[in-house]
Amino acid sequence: MVTACHQQELALQLNSIRVSRVLSVLPQMQQALFHLIPLMLQVNHPDLPGTLNTKTPCGIDFFSLSHHAIEACEAMSLDVPAVIEMQSTAFEGVYAMGSTASFGQNPKSDIDVWLVYKSHLTSAELDLLKHKNKLMTDWFAGFDFEVNFYLVHPMQFRDSSAFESNQSLGIEHSGTSQHWLLLEEFYRSHICLAGKTVAWWPSATQQITEQYPHLLYFGDINSLPAAEYFGASLWQLYKGLNKPHKALLKVLLLETYASEYPNTTLITQQLWQLCEQQNFSSDNDAYLLLYYRIERYLLTQEDDNRLEIVRRCFYLKSGVLLSQLPPSWGRDWRYSKMRHLVNQWGWNPELIAMLDNSPYWHSGQLKWFNQQLSELLLTSYKNLLQFASKQALSDRMRVEELGLLARKLHSSFSDDDHILQPLNRLWSLSTAEKVLVVRYCDATSRFYLYRQVQTNNSASFIEARESFIGADANQVIHEADNVCSLVAWSVMNGLATFDTQWAQVGRGSHRANKLAYLSHKLIPILHNVPVVSKRHLCEPWFYQKIIFVVNIDEDPTVKWQGQELMFDYIDLNVLSFGRNKINMLSSVAVVCLNSWGEWQSHRFDGDTALLEAISFVVLGLKRSDDKVDLSVVSCSAKLKQPIFNQLKVLLLRCYGLMKKVSQTSTLMHQITIGEHRYGMYFNSLGMMYRKIDTAIKKDLVENLVLARPELIDDPYASVPSVIQQFIATGAKQYFLRERNDILDVFVVDENNQLTQLQYPHTNMKEFVSKESHLYVFNEKKQRLPVFNMPQFFKLTRIEGELRVLPFGLSDDEMGSAF
Repeated sequence: MVTACHQQELALQLNSIRVSRVLSVLPQMQQALFHLIPLMLQVNHPDLPGTLNTKTPCGIDFFSLSHHAIEACEAMSLDVPAVIEMQSTAFEGVYAMGSTASFGQNPKSDIDVWLVYKSHLTSAELDLLKHKNKLMTDWFAGFDFEVNFYLVHPMQFRDSSAFESNQSLGIEHSGTSQHWLLLEEFYRSHICLAGKTVAWWPSATQQITEQYPHLLYFGDINSLPAAEYFGASLWQLYKGLNKPHKALLKVLLLETYASEYPNTTLITQQLWQLCEQQNFSSDNDAYLLLYYRIERYLLTQEDDNRLEIVRRCFYLKSGVLLSQLPPSWGRDWRYSKMRHLVNQWGWNPELIAMLDNSPYWHSGQLKWFNQQLSELLLTSYKNLLQFASKQALSDRMRVEELGLLARKLHSSFSDDDHILQPLNRLWSLSTAEKVLVVRYCDATSRFYLYRQVQTNNSASFIEARESFIGADANQVIHEADNVCSLVAWSVMNGLATFDTQWAQVGRGSHRANKLAYLSHKLIPILHNVPVVSKRHLCEPWFYQKIIFVVNIDEDPTVKWQGQELMFDYIDLNVLSFGRNKINMLSSVAVVCLNSWGEWQSHRFDGDTALLEAISFVVLGLKRSDDKVDLSVVSCSAKLKQPIFNQLKVLLLRCYGLMKKVSQTSTLMHQITIGEHRYGMYFNSLGMMYRKIDTAIKKDLVENLVLARPELIDDPYASVPSVIQQFIATGAKQYFLRERNDILDVFVVDENNQLTQLQYPHTNMKEFVSKESHLYVFNEKKQRLPVFNMPQFFKLTRIEGELRVLPFGLSDDEMGSAF
């Protein structure tokens, strides 16, 4: 009993110090807001934000109204509510967790709050609380203070059934990807704002709460299961899409933990040892200990490169600006320690000033740091993958959530040259550039992008210098195999604005004007994009936006001497114009956005460039809805409008034909390009084209409906026709159907090749779990690019109709954004 009381006193002492620390780095208004959090959950008062009605559950065990909360109400001009003793409370406790009150807290940090609710609350009451949480988050956001609330079941970490019913994978919810590792982070970082004291010390057990009702016990973390590391690493990589510097530290901590397994010493255990030694100095900090653990691991590995980037991430995450004076409201409690660390690291004042200037980093600095972070994240992931391959996948992790995370990571970590990678702005307020310069290199047949004007004597391509400080005119920001990709990437990532000046080395003002024209046309299209939902990620992709960019390079219209007015009155073909039947289109570039949120850019050349471009995109249009945006940008010197009109009509016609085709028919459309006529044949697998004998009259072949000539040998002829509506290139798909004791499996690979298999005495869940495990951990099964996980669908009859449904996800889950 004496030991339990002593441990609680240590926990309360550390909690008090953490409250003081968080307040010391918050501005005065945010200090008041911080004190209001528990009060807003204790009572339903009409003057307090977030109050819905009297039925909304409220009340926290052992709550007492502090003078800080009263002063906060007065500071925010809110009436101080009367706190009445309640017979029944809704919450066991309210806790902040994460980087709050640690070395990881910076002025932009959000505050994550766990609301541990009573297990007797009904679904309807939890829905009311979710609504209240949303209202409170919105209210705090009005003061530029980000507070996120999470409902946590008190048995969530000890009773799997309680955990299963918890919120599914989402933008801020890790779902089933991590479990005990999430609890370990909570134990090491939490602050009790109101309610029961968390029994987080290593010797705590469930029995302690039976003796002491004012304590809350979530579970034992002393033996973290190895099976969880893989899911947790995927989750941290996903979080890294927005905050890679933060994710890198957490992924490296996982790698450090894994390297010590099974004799891992957790940071939670280190913190408690310091508490028992009465060490409540800045050394007793979860984020600082996290850094020390990673530093020790990387020094052992002799990995100086990763260690240097980790140090910069740690410094930037803290928000302590050593080149500036501390804030006016008080000296930051971390200032002296951080000064000691950078001296130990041997950093010079120039490097510190550059890091402190991170809100004003230009695109070159951002691109360099992004690349470093991505490479290091992938290195850690591969190390964790190697560790996890010797273990089983966590039985808690839903395979469908594994697929969603992998699919979301695919576009950001893919090495596909055609994918336009997003540039993370990190801390930078703007990525806009005043001048962007393109250089073409004959030796590599590639285009390179720079952020300012090049000198005339730089005739040859200059290699990018991997120097972070002072990224200059000779640093390549981006490269691609066609100039349209450079412009589209610049627009997508905010480098190119309406005020940006363009130039190309060795080319004149006409070329600069053409690049600027293309940029201006792409800005409204590329910046107005739909939200990606879970439904999109767990189904085959389809196009949401397609932009055909023509004549960005060679331009046949330059030599044309006629008048454009004649095109308005005569039905002239810009693809086969005049007596010489000249094709007024040279190259065709396609910039497209699919439903997985991936932007891609492809270029097609030659006489059949347009046909190849249409053939490339048409299958992705089959599942598109009527909201698909089909755009044409003509960069021609002349005939802009006639080219636009004719291509727009052609694209809409192809879209319509692709929508009409059935499994057993082929629709044909005729087109004349240059001196040749072509038949465009549309079927359920896409479009192919071939030349047509010009002796055949046009009206004999126009709009002809043909039987599929290859139908007899078509492997798809013997499978359910609904599968053909779901196929998409570039992704492996499994379609599963349970019949008695047999599982039918139809596999469509990345090139749409079909295989039919049957598995007796195998259920769908077992099959999906086994195949996913093999794909993740078996090198022979793995396919590039990284994270291109297969998709699983179940074939089921609904009201007599055979339907294809994503495996494992309900309709309610699929509708949410991700």
